[in-house]
Amino acid sequence: MARFKIVEGSQSAHCCFEATVVDTSRPVIIGGKHFDNQFKPVCESFDVESAQEIAAALNAQNWPR
Repeated sequence: MARFKIVEGSQSAHCCFEATVVDTSRPVIIGGKHFDNQFKPVCESFDVESAQEIAAALNAQNWPR
């Protein structure tokens, strides 16, 4: 699985963003549980295509987990 992936919609609930790039190595944990496949956001994008480009560029790097 790629470390950085796209989630459609805005995780910050802003209407102008169509997609959020998230870091799958950083799950959102509440009360010791990982809920609804939520991960820490890296950035949000006005369109899905830009988010895909950002995620692809980040995944092309050799980031430590």
